[in-house]
Amino acid sequence: MSDVQNTNSVDQQLNQEIQNFIGWQCRIRQHAVRKQEGRPSAGMRPNLYINGQSAGPITINLVKRDALDVTAEFQHIHRKTQDPKARYENGLKILCEYYYQRTNEFDFEMTGIFSLDSELALQIAESDDVELRFEQSSQVYSLKCETRNIPIGEEKYEASYWHNALFNPNMPGKVSVIGFLPSEIDTA
Repeated sequence: MSDVQNTNSVDQQLNQEIQNFIGWQCRIRQHAVRKQEGRPSAGMRPNLYINGQSAGPITINLVKRDALDVTAEFQHIHRKTQDPKARYENGLKILCEYYYQRTNEFDFEMTGIFSLDSELALQIAESDDVELRFEQSSQVYSLKCETRNIPIGEEKYEASYWHNALFNPNMPGKVSVIGFLPSEIDTA
């Protein structure tokens, strides 16, 4: 087998493992929005490791590949009312109804939101050794990730920002959004 064929089969295996992971994430997120009023469960808050050192749990977002329409919905809900409870309830309605239904619509790059001057966000974006360890019930996924700082205005930045703005009434006007793209997965 040539190196190109080897690489393609590894890429196909990694893509399938990532798709399985996203399917699991969608299931636990559906449960959280339907049964726990959207509160992030343990499986949605992986432990972050930078250069092998634990930095604690962080909340991760799944972002649709084509997020323009849903981002516009999130913005509309946010701008329609100043009532945090109404924003929260209307955001949950979208997430409950259809958001997590089609797992193949999600991009493999996930996002995390941090304060604009976050030292942790800077460390994550600059490190070559970042791991997210997701655990819930008996399921465990360890993901080695390539990371990047997602610039303001990029579709993933906007999708992540407006999604979180519905559920966080104290969301500042600007934040750091870090992208996490899995490069290896272990399902220990």
